[in-house]
Amino acid sequence: MTRALESSLLAIVIMVLHQPLAAQYVGTASVSQGRATTTQQNLYTCPKGRITNVGTVASKDGKVWTMPALVRFTDATFPKSSDLHNVCTGVTYATSSQAVAALSPANIVTIDPDGELITCFIFADNYFEMAVNGVPVGKDNVPYTQFNSSLLQFRVKRPFTVAIHAVDWEENLGLGTELSGSPYHAGDGGVVAVFRDEKGAIIATTNGSWKAQTFYTAPIYDLACPNEDGQLRSTKNCSTSDVADGSNAFALHWPLPSDWMSKDLDDSQWPNASEFTDQTVGVDNKPAYTNFTDVFDNPAADARFIWSSSLILDNETLLRTVVPGTTSVRSGEEGTSLRFVPRSGSFEILSADAEEFVDVSVLTPDGRTIQSSTKVGAVGINVSDTPSGVYLVLARHGQHHISWLVNIYDGECRAVNSY
Repeated sequence: MTRALESSLLAIVIMVLHQPLAAQYVGTASVSQGRATTTQQNLYTCPKGRITNVGTVASKDGKVWTMPALVRFTDATFPKSSDLHNVCTGVTYATSSQAVAALSPANIVTIDPDGELITCFIFADNYFEMAVNGVPVGKDNVPYTQFNSSLLQFRVKRPFTVAIHAVDWEENLGLGTELSGSPYHAGDGGVVAVFRDEKGAIIATTNGSWKAQTFYTAPIYDLACPNEDGQLRSTKNCSTSDVADGSNAFALHWPLPSDWMSKDLDDSQWPNASEFTDQTVGVDNKPAYTNFTDVFDNPAADARFIWSSSLILDNETLLRTVVPGTTSVRSGEEGTSLRFVPRSGSFEILSADAEEFVDVSVLTPDGRTIQSSTKVGAVGINVSDTPSGVYLVLARHGQHHISWLVNIYDGECRAVNSY
C-alpha cells in the first residue's frame, strides 16, 4: 500500500468516526462543545445544597458565554425577594398568611406611587429574577438548592408587564447536566407564580398564555436533532437520557435581550409557555411548595408550572406576560381622589387634584394630634421617630374625606385599613 493511499484511507476513517460530531447544525444559535471553565467557586453555599459555580465557555464562532447564565445574584442594585420558605436562612413559614403578615414595607418596590400593592408568590426550579414594567422587583435568594420559595411586593398600576429570567442551574458547567443518580443527568426546570391584589384576590397566575423563549440548551449529543420553526427553538427530537460520559456534549446559546425587563420588548412572536404538572416537576415532597398549595393550587385559580418547550434540555428561559385590568382602589376609597402611600419612615396622602387643599389629621396612640395641609396634591407625614402602635389618619380634600387605621412599628407602616 502506498503512503498516499494509506493517508487517504486514514482520512476517510477519521471522517467516518467524527461524522456524528460534524452533523450539520441548522439554526441561529452559537454552538459550544465540552465543559466550561469555572471562573467563580460557589456563588452561594447552603447546608446540603449543591455546588453553585459559575464559568465561561467559548462557542465555535468565537463568542464567550457565561454558564449557566449571566445572572445578577451578587448585584446589590437588584433587590432580593422575601423568603416564603427557605431552609438556608431558617425562614420557614407554615402558612401563606403568616408569611404575608411578616412582610416589611421597606421591601416594597414602588413602580407607580399611586398604584396598588401587588404580592407575588413564586417557586422557581432553580433561580429567577423578576421585573415589572422594566423595574427589578426581586430575585431568588438561593441559586440552586435547597429548594426555596419567595415573596415579592410592589406597587404598580394595572395593566403591567411581568418579565422573569429563569435559570435551571447545573453542576457540569456548559454541559447542561448535574450529579443526580448519574454524573451526567439532564435536570429539569419550572416556574410557578401567583399574583394577588391588596384585597387578597388572585389577579394572575403562570399558565400557557405566557410567552416563553429559551436562550441556552444542553446537553445536545447530535447537532442534527434541534430545529427551529420561526421563534420556536425545539429539541423534541433530541435525547434526554443519561449517558456514561457527557463531557463532549454540545450546547446551543442565544444572546439574552439587553432589554429583557422592558415592557416594550416585542415578544409577540415568541412561543407560548408550555405547562407542566406538579408531578412532572417533582414538587410533591418539597415544603417550599406543599406548605402553600392554598396559593399555588388554589381551586379557583390554579397556577401551573411553566417553561419553554423543553423542561429538561432548556436551561435558561425568559417568561413574560401582561397582567390586564385597571388599578383597583382600596376599600373605603371609592369615590375619592385620595390615596394612602406608605414609604420607608413616612407615608403620604396623595390627591389627583392639586388645586384644592388636602387636610390631614393624625391621632397618635399617646393622644396627640398631628395636623398638616398642603395645596400640592400630597401631604407627607414622618413617622420614623413616632411610637409604635395604631394611628388614626383622617384626610379631607374638597367634599371628599377618608380615614385609615395605620399600624406603625419601628417607624414602618405594617398594615393599612381604610374605612
